[in-house]
Amino acid sequence: MSTDDHPGDSGPLAKLGHAARTAANVVEYVRFGGLETGEEPSPFDIVMRTPLLSLRRYFGGADAASRTPVLLVPPLMLSADVWDVSPSTSAVALLHRVGLDPWVVDFGDPAAEPGGRQRNVTDHVLAVSDAITKVREVTGEDVHIGGYSQGGLFCYQAAALRRTDGVASIFALGSPMEPLSLPGVDLPEEVFAAISRFGIDVLSKTGLPGWAAANLFSWTSPVATAKQRVQYLTALGDREALMPRERQRRFLAGEGWITFPGPAIAEVMESMTNERFVRGGLVFDGRAVTLADITCPVLIFTGQYDAFAPPRAVRDVVKGLPFAQVWECSIPTGHFGLGVGSRANRETWPTVTRWIGWVGGEGERPANIVDARSVGVEHSAAPSVGAWRQVVNLSTAGALAAPGFAKGILDRVGGTVSDLASEAIDQVPRLMRLERVGPATTVSYGGLLAESHRRDPDAVCLLYRGHAYTREDIRREIDDLVLRLLHVGVRRGEHVGVLVSSGAVLLSSAAALSRIGAVAVLLRPDSDTATEIRLGRTRRVVVDAENLYAVDGTGVAVHLLGETSEDACGATELSAVDVDRVRVPGWYRPNPGRGRDLGFVVFGDSADGIRALPVTNSKWALSAYGAASAAALTEADTVYAANPLYHASGLLLATAAPVAAGARLALTDRFDPQRFWTDVRQYGATVVPYTWSMLSLLVAQPRRAEEEHHPVRLFVGSGMPVSLWHSVVDRYAPAKVLEFFAPVRTDAIIADVSGRKIGSVGRPLSGTARTELAAIDPITGQVRHDADGYVVRATQSAPGRLLVAADRGRPEWEDAPMRGVFGPHDAWIDTGEVFRADADGDLWPMGRVRDVVARGRIRPIQIEDALSSLPSVVMVVVVDVAASGPMVAAVWMADGATLDVARARTVLRELSAAAGEVTVVAVDDIPLTRWYRPDIAALRREIVSRLEGDNQSIHSVW
Repeated sequence: MSTDDHPGDSGPLAKLGHAARTAANVVEYVRFGGLETGEEPSPFDIVMRTPLLSLRRYFGGADAASRTPVLLVPPLMLSADVWDVSPSTSAVALLHRVGLDPWVVDFGDPAAEPGGRQRNVTDHVLAVSDAITKVREVTGEDVHIGGYSQGGLFCYQAAALRRTDGVASIFALGSPMEPLSLPGVDLPEEVFAAISRFGIDVLSKTGLPGWAAANLFSWTSPVATAKQRVQYLTALGDREALMPRERQRRFLAGEGWITFPGPAIAEVMESMTNERFVRGGLVFDGRAVTLADITCPVLIFTGQYDAFAPPRAVRDVVKGLPFAQVWECSIPTGHFGLGVGSRANRETWPTVTRWIGWVGGEGERPANIVDARSVGVEHSAAPSVGAWRQVVNLSTAGALAAPGFAKGILDRVGGTVSDLASEAIDQVPRLMRLERVGPATTVSYGGLLAESHRRDPDAVCLLYRGHAYTREDIRREIDDLVLRLLHVGVRRGEHVGVLVSSGAVLLSSAAALSRIGAVAVLLRPDSDTATEIRLGRTRRVVVDAENLYAVDGTGVAVHLLGETSEDACGATELSAVDVDRVRVPGWYRPNPGRGRDLGFVVFGDSADGIRALPVTNSKWALSAYGAASAAALTEADTVYAANPLYHASGLLLATAAPVAAGARLALTDRFDPQRFWTDVRQYGATVVPYTWSMLSLLVAQPRRAEEEHHPVRLFVGSGMPVSLWHSVVDRYAPAKVLEFFAPVRTDAIIADVSGRKIGSVGRPLSGTARTELAAIDPITGQVRHDADGYVVRATQSAPGRLLVAADRGRPEWEDAPMRGVFGPHDAWIDTGEVFRADADGDLWPMGRVRDVVARGRIRPIQIEDALSSLPSVVMVVVVDVAASGPMVAAVWMADGATLDVARARTVLRELSAAAGEVTVVAVDDIPLTRWYRPDIAALRREIVSRLEGDNQSIHSVW
């Protein structure tokens, strides 16, 4: 009806009427928060009810059985009515109209549900999984699951938990993989992290009320929110214009928001902050879960104007889904508009409908979706170092550091502001503790575990065989074993052998012995057990059933861990001890170990046979703090330990560092290159320790889908050949290599912190023992002395014997230090290793003293490094085929590659005349020992055998 039909509409009466209507609407708005629309929600039945959810089935008529089921999951902060806000913006109504069977998960309002405020993410993920099972049971079909915002994350997690069983496809509307970042707020990383931690600590106890959640959502776009509210208030006189969007406005203004439980907030933020959604290592009900287990098709919706979940953060899910085909639909809308409103009606839900049909084999692929991988995903990289962050780091370091400590950091990282800024603030107190470790310091493996437990007993610390264990789980296991060991008579200072196959059992046994103050002698399976027992001064052994045979007849007391179905051979079964009746001796004090005390004994193989390698508590602690600091480990990291833990590198690098940093430790009992990336994804491994040439077995594997966007940021270990180092950093970029050298009988820890010099082991870490290079005769390797009998220091770039300063009042176990070396009162340990130092003071390994090629002044490692520069070389090992014969360089080429003979000749001739005498052969691979060192004896036999025959798999190129 036009105004011409009512000529009085613009007169005084019309204006009065308009004012009256406006006043009435204002009163209604003030009393009820909005205008009453009279709209009815869509009908539904409750098919399943549990303490955590009500499962709704909408429009459950007779024809529902013939429809494809779709399960919708809301985020925690919004009620389940988000899928049915009003008849004009109802997702369930639209899906029903196009022939689908809509189901909705309703978590209820945690503030109103019994125990609701204590719910965590695991509760909700398990509930979604139960809902999938129920829908599948009722309909007999796999289910298409979809979620909005965090509801999409629940869909990912539940599908991963189920390994996609029963899930036909996933669609997620604006589901970010990282925490909310408020627009316009650009704080330094450390400040923002501190504020976030404080906020999470508070919210984990209080939760987030619905009204606060509504305001948080509004703050992501404050200008637009204020503008909309002003427009609404000025239009209150026109009820008809407001009614179509009134239900949606009221829902967003407060009616749709519910309490976000505190424990769930803490868990969500921990997973997002530590990137566990894309890395892996999510934990539900004690199980380690990874999104990499999702294999069904995935469709993500991104809002081009979404400030709450920016497209980049939503798209990052691609990194965690190596085996799923991921598609993206980009819509010009904000966060809420992806699921509710006219834009969602026109684009989101029609796309979902076509998607479900296409996935089910009907119709064409929706024209408005693209391969998400083709859009491009940003690679994770270290944040840039801004001037403000440099100031924060420098001032913090200065305030916290002891005198001289800041200089030590500057010396270690080269003294540049940018390098110092890369040291996270978390490392400062750790490095301070490193400098304070001494002979009288109370420190031990058991003590450090107890300290981490006091900080956060509920934190996950161990991942093993697919299960996750908290610090409290580990504490209970260790304390239980302590009582059993005390019962059988283990005492402080006693050497107790540990011979087990399980890495987790070895750790708990070593920790229990450390808690008592005993010495854990880590015996190696399938070694000469009797010799190791003798060298380790062991009179009793803790053993598992698998290795029981190895200690039979050794004459020591044997204590069996676990149970055996066979004869225990006289062993005491620790499982039979009733811990409730154990009387704790009066002398027992937990974790009494001091730095000077022996904590462990490990074993190594040498030309002279098996040798015992003692590890004091101070050595263990220095390795713990040093490795954790050099690798910049934090609680966000997961260290994947595939090294044997009874090996020195496994003990010092794989176990010590995670405990010091509060990082997770993921264990595997043996290194399996075919399963490596599966484990890395499952556990979310970010740091991988290695030993010698271990990673050559990995590099030799074909490329796998899991390698793309893998979570590993650092490989850390010792002895990696240069050629392999190049292969690792090239293939697994942006991961880097951190090479360590830590002579076991010393307190020195040398590390290449910068990672920029491939082949270098770097410099001693601040706070560890001093080192010097002693000048040597280039042929004999003997140390050179001056006229007064003092040792001469090696000059720059010249080879020298590595000496490590020793505590004059504490000679190393079974190791007599050299005295009067550079002065009349000093004491040094000769490591027997030869290095050269460059102009920056970084050390470059040159092998052992005896490693000199016959008749020439050249070392095997120099030949190996030179040939490693050739393309496609995996590894080079120099061996002496016969005592007086020529040296042979065995070159292992990558699959399909051929050694460039001419180039190899040129490289060695340019190196030296002595190098020109070396014979070069190409081999199919290089055998390794169980410690992943090149097996020289086996390689020598193979070369001799093949050279004597005429085997085409090995060919001389000289």
